[in-house]
Amino acid sequence: MKNIFKLFLFFFFLINSFVLQAQVFSVQNALHSGIEGVFIRDEHGESTITNEQGNFELFGNGKRFTFSHVNYKSVTVSRNYLTQYAVIYLDEKIISLDEVVVGGNKWEEKSYENPQQIKTIKSIAIANDMPRTSADLIGNTGEVYIQQSQMGGGSPMIRGFSANQILLVVDGVRMNNAIYRSGNLQNILSIDPQSVENAEIIFGPGSVIYGSDALGGVIDFHTRTPKLSSQTNAFLHGDASIRLASATGEGTGTIHLNVSNNKWAWHGGFSYSSFQDLIAGGWYKSNSDMFGQRKFTVKYENGSDLIQSNFHQLEKQTPSAYEQFSTQQKLRFKPNKYVDAQYSFLLTNTTNIPRYDRLTELNSIKDENGQDLNVTSEDVFGIDNNELQTVYGNTTPKFSEWYYGPQFWMLNALKIKLSKPTRLYDNLKTTLSYQLVNEDRHNRKFNNENRYNDYVDVNIWGLNLDLIKRINEKIEIAYGFEGTTNKVSSRANRYNILTGRKEDALPRYAGGGSFYSTLGFYGLGKYRFNEKWIASFGLRYSHTFITSDYTDQASQQLNLPYDHFNYDVGSLTGSIGATYQYEGWLLKTQFAKGFKAPNIDDIGKVYNPSKDDLVVPNPDLKPTDVYTLDLTVEKRWDDIFQVGVTGFYSWLHNAMLRNPYQYNGKDSIEIDNEKYAVFALQNTGSARIAGYSLNLKANISRELSLQGTYTYIFGEDEATGDRLRHVPPEFGKIALLYSRNRWHVGLNTFFSGSIAFQDLAPSEQAKPYLYAHEGVLSWWTLNFQSSLRFRDFAEIHFNVDNIFDQNYRTYSSGINAAGRNFSFGMRGFF
Repeated sequence: MKNIFKLFLFFFFLINSFVLQAQVFSVQNALHSGIEGVFIRDEHGESTITNEQGNFELFGNGKRFTFSHVNYKSVTVSRNYLTQYAVIYLDEKIISLDEVVVGGNKWEEKSYENPQQIKTIKSIAIANDMPRTSADLIGNTGEVYIQQSQMGGGSPMIRGFSANQILLVVDGVRMNNAIYRSGNLQNILSIDPQSVENAEIIFGPGSVIYGSDALGGVIDFHTRTPKLSSQTNAFLHGDASIRLASATGEGTGTIHLNVSNNKWAWHGGFSYSSFQDLIAGGWYKSNSDMFGQRKFTVKYENGSDLIQSNFHQLEKQTPSAYEQFSTQQKLRFKPNKYVDAQYSFLLTNTTNIPRYDRLTELNSIKDENGQDLNVTSEDVFGIDNNELQTVYGNTTPKFSEWYYGPQFWMLNALKIKLSKPTRLYDNLKTTLSYQLVNEDRHNRKFNNENRYNDYVDVNIWGLNLDLIKRINEKIEIAYGFEGTTNKVSSRANRYNILTGRKEDALPRYAGGGSFYSTLGFYGLGKYRFNEKWIASFGLRYSHTFITSDYTDQASQQLNLPYDHFNYDVGSLTGSIGATYQYEGWLLKTQFAKGFKAPNIDDIGKVYNPSKDDLVVPNPDLKPTDVYTLDLTVEKRWDDIFQVGVTGFYSWLHNAMLRNPYQYNGKDSIEIDNEKYAVFALQNTGSARIAGYSLNLKANISRELSLQGTYTYIFGEDEATGDRLRHVPPEFGKIALLYSRNRWHVGLNTFFSGSIAFQDLAPSEQAKPYLYAHEGVLSWWTLNFQSSLRFRDFAEIHFNVDNIFDQNYRTYSSGINAAGRNFSFGMRGFF
């Protein structure tokens, strides 16, 4: 942490020693990015507008200038102030009447023109929240629920969907690949929050634009873009920052540089984070909240595993520490106003990440009738060096080791935009991308000499072509093509930690390799009846191809009835919607079909979820379809008050669930003299999901504002009436914000409801180590935020999360949330 602080100071003083202080007048936002289209007027009525870079020339003889923009708070300054500092900063309004979004249809449009519910995360919110990860960045909205299995994790839940049923997009490139699983995912952490400029959450199916996986919604990240200057000579600007936090033991250092002239620009970002073992809260609302205490750890010593007491630090969740490095390199070339080309390179790598939830599992024990008893860490009362004494008898941890190896993600993307109108388009955008993903898993059972090591590499190529054309004042169309190819390589071994012997083991996917490819064509239309009514409609056809090769020796252990299989399936999806805006009222509605085509993880995975079960491939899987109707009603009173409600109903068909399976006519299989009950992912009928969300925004005064959100979701399997796995309890956020000049101060509370254990989904009831005996416990936190900007060269942040140090665990999570957490951040600009 000391080294990070020294590094920050070095960069801060170095860059300020050679700042190029050309007399360029600029209007910028909280991230020091130029704001285009700001109206500037002096007291004599003379005016001008900022250009694409947010720059303008000083004009007239006026002594005072007013800066106005529909999405920012107006500011008035003197000519002396302007000539002294040359930069004016505008704060974003919490109620933006003319907000622009991108994620809904890949092109910029006004938010009220899109029939879907969309949440925009602005740069000022990201700066003030100081998110530890991109999962926190999304969760801080209070409109998306975040599950965590380990500290280095975060799986968003949207409208009862999660994991590979939510699409992640970064800079227009889909991150979801062939091995995104139906269980909770941590891949969102590959996106460095320090590089995110803004983001959007699109609620509901997004399959017309994005194809498979967008059942519950789309999370669209926009990372920082190289900024062109208005000068022909090279111009340097950037920022360097540091963040420290107590409960997570965090130390993060970041630097971003931008070098540009009026045609070329380069942006480079580097970020390094170190996290210590996560410390949970020390205040328990009731004895039931103590179920998440860390009462034991396992230490390997002298050739055996020893259970050690952790009663002296019950809130310290050991092991959970990890480190992460990220870099972003972008090169932009804009030779004229019609051509804009950009190459992007993004890379994130971590150290080993402990799978904390699996390390807290205990082996089941038998009652007097030989039946398994569910044992949770809540039941553990005393410990010595050899055994755990429980209310039921003696038991031991399931695992001595369980960790993800370094999680590596790399993205290369070449994007070209053409904006000279032709008969076919007004704007054209094409993106060629390549991603490389490495995911490793390592586990060793308690007092077992063999560590199982699993290695998976995925190479992903993608090509997108998107065009938009305005036919006349009423009709606008967008259409395009998408093609992707994933190559999956999978291997595994068993390593004896005593002898060093290594032997091949059954890999997670086909050991001979797998390919997953998709092709898709889409078209969208928008019809403006008048200034109030806009109708939209869309259609897409997608086709999925999968091949898997099981001819390798390791995969032959399965005795499959085939050496390889080929799979292809087509899906047709569509949407129709309308928006109405009049005198502060906004109505939006859409009926849409989304789909989730099986990927390699769904259709071809071999997986051992428990001691006696084995999941095997199932080439008979069909795509999952969802039909969703949603309606948004919103009322705005200028920029003073806004209230809205969104309701939705979804019907899920051919859901994919893990169930007992007949394999070669048998319900069990024997491998290495061990017998396993056979399971497979199967289509199991239908389910329904319904819910609503409330949103409130109010400007109590010019400086004081109030925001609030509340979400309720209900979901059940239509055949059994069981609750669906990814439906969280009710949750929300209330925030009170004060902003004046360079000060920003805020108080907010996050809250979540409860679910009785007997009302949990059956798959969750089978994980007693995640829950108290009562089930999911309710919780709330009170949090404080503050920031101070020092003119145009620096800002500091000081936040306190979970002020009352409550010990709690979010729904379906395997690790407790952070206790009272003091965090400090400092950013210098140049």
